[in-house]
Amino acid sequence: MSLDPASLVSSFRALPRRQLVPSGSVPNVWHFSIRHVPISPPGSVLFLVNPPSEYVHVEGPLPEAFHMESLPIRANLVTLLLLKAFVGGLGNSVQMGRPWEWKTDDAELAGAIGECLKGMGVRDGLDAVGVIDEESGRPDEENWRKFLARLEGAVQAHGVQQ
Repeated sequence: MSLDPASLVSSFRALPRRQLVPSGSVPNVWHFSIRHVPISPPGSVLFLVNPPSEYVHVEGPLPEAFHMESLPIRANLVTLLLLKAFVGGLGNSVQMGRPWEWKTDDAELAGAIGECLKGMGVRDGLDAVGVIDEESGRPDEENWRKFLARLEGAVQAHGVQQ
């Protein structure tokens, strides 16, 4: 899938937006963060999780120099990956649609992503990226540990050298 901003925004805006995920059982709220993957070759990814369902999705890898880039460049890349994730259905066969709300653990990045979203024409409140507080971020940490353990297990099972 292309990271062309105009086509991503157009496709994203065409998605339905619901308060609940398609199953109707949990809020359509997504947390995202930049996570380091220590498996060889090490790198960083965009990690998304719907905390109530513990459904996770990963986009990336991010460029090696991501953490050294300026805030506007990092925000632009994360914004494009967020849009790509939802346009691509978060790897799910059921179209998840647009989130009702999204939050991140980095307040500075949240503001910059919000500005990127506004500049790209994403509205409906999704240009306001929330910030995860410590209490609500704990499940995200647990979901990341579980995901990383499964990833490490898959690498070992396939005999890939770390």
